[in-house]
Amino acid sequence: MKYLSTTYFAFLATLLGIIAVSSCTQNENIAGAWTGNAVRLENVPDAADASAVITMDYAAPEQSRNNGRGGEVNLSALIDVNQAVSAPNAELVEPYEVSVAATASISGRYVFEDRDDDDVILVLDPATLQVNIDPAGVTYSQNLLTGKQQPELDSLTTATIGCWRVEITKAIRDEFYKYQKISDIEIHHGNILSCEIEDRDYSFRKAQ
Repeated sequence: MKYLSTTYFAFLATLLGIIAVSSCTQNENIAGAWTGNAVRLENVPDAADASAVITMDYAAPEQSRNNGRGGEVNLSALIDVNQAVSAPNAELVEPYEVSVAATASISGRYVFEDRDDDDVILVLDPATLQVNIDPAGVTYSQNLLTGKQQPELDSLTTATIGCWRVEITKAIRDEFYKYQKISDIEIHHGNILSCEIEDRDYSFRKAQ
């Protein structure tokens, strides 16, 4: 009986050690940049189509006495917006389409929830939200380009950026805030991360 008890506790200690190592390994595996598939951006009323590709970049997790196990995190996005525009004046006899490419980012900290390595809480700092629209990323359909002089086209681009910055900022802020709770995280083969965000399944690939 004594032998069985000793064997049982030795086995239990070994099992707990394996679980602890596996948990730590899973925690460590989240470190790095993970890029998802394109998702549709909601609440962009003037756009015919708006999408974003989100990248989550996790620093290696560390143990904090006050905040639990976690670290710094940065979310970034590549954004594409398309809009069909009616002819604004007599010089443009046809409607045209404008495409806007933008980038956005926000940073904060993450922590594994209740010592569980498959649920993560993100605390994002709203003051770090940045949205950038490069004038070179604003393009127009060919009929507009051939009918506009460059100074007038530059003026139109400036106005387009001003209008879209407000709508894109609101939309990408809402999208980023969906990531405040990430559940059921699993890492497959070291380079695929699957998870659940707001009751939807997501998949991310680790950047090389």
